[in-house]
Amino acid sequence: MNPYETVMKILCGKKEEIERVPCVNFASVATVEFMQATGSFWPAAHRDPVKMAKLASAAHRICGLDNVTVPFSTIVEAGVLGAAVDYHEDEIRWPSIREFRVKDLSDLKFPEDVSNAGTVPVVIKAIKMLREEFSGTVPINAYIVPPFTSVSSYLVDTISFLKWLIKEPEKVHEFCRATLTLYIEIARLYQEAGADVITLHEMGASCNNISPGHFDEFVKPYLKKIIGSLKAPTVLNICGAALKIVDKMVECGPSAIALDERTPVSEARKTVDRIRPGFPLIGNLSAYWIIHLGPVEKIREAVRKVLEEGVDMVAPGCDFWLETPTGHIKALVEATREYGLPPPWNRK
Repeated sequence: MNPYETVMKILCGKKEEIERVPCVNFASVATVEFMQATGSFWPAAHRDPVKMAKLASAAHRICGLDNVTVPFSTIVEAGVLGAAVDYHEDEIRWPSIREFRVKDLSDLKFPEDVSNAGTVPVVIKAIKMLREEFSGTVPINAYIVPPFTSVSSYLVDTISFLKWLIKEPEKVHEFCRATLTLYIEIARLYQEAGADVITLHEMGASCNNISPGHFDEFVKPYLKKIIGSLKAPTVLNICGAALKIVDKMVECGPSAIALDERTPVSEARKTVDRIRPGFPLIGNLSAYWIIHLGPVEKIREAVRKVLEEGVDMVAPGCDFWLETPTGHIKALVEATREYGLPPPWNRK
């Protein structure tokens, strides 16, 4: 059973049919060593579809990761809406926002053709290239950053946004409602280009940032609409403490949820099984403290532990740390194949 069949069976509710637990990353799969191996460096790989596709597939080709993922930037959507993006030319750094210009809805720039706006066409072309090579063998994942995180982290300065949550909640809804169609359109474009999985990377909605009540009011309704508009399986990924909202994440309607190390898997498993027994959980190794720093034996032990606690796919809690040694990612994959064969739920 190849990686595509293994991952997609889990996302389609047929995990009892798989032979082994997959090792995946539905967030960014880029590292400096992968850039060196492929000759696809940042910032060029954010803007060149060939380089993006090469870098996206490096973790699979070199380490055996069970998926490929594009893009690598969390500000694709904000850039389409007019954010001032700094790609840090001649450096290997995460793209960031030069300045927060948005104060009102009138400051947003809505493109006439989303498919040709910002770096969306780059991601679309990269997906098509990956599709040509990996269709039916390795799942292609594309992620978007939904309205709440995109607006609160990359369009409006965070302090102003948090004040709106308390003093002007309707303004938050206005931004989310006004931009929702654009996020749906981007996700659909990725789906149509050939993405097998769409991940909603909602890292700004963890309990480290907002309350469960705020999640219910400002996040959940918009996630449900995005997920409901898609045909492809979806993953809802929240980096940060999420135990108090795990049930709410499931209620948004994704095919699986992905958690990081601040959300204990054993407790999340209990919560999820009360709502939807066997619902897929993905995670939750620390990308920095475990996978990046290692050593290998620590990585192996962490993999064994999360499998015992109830994950259905082993993954880092968020993006690979850029300086992660390739050997550590290989150890992550190899440990998953060792301890996840057969899957814990299929053992007698």
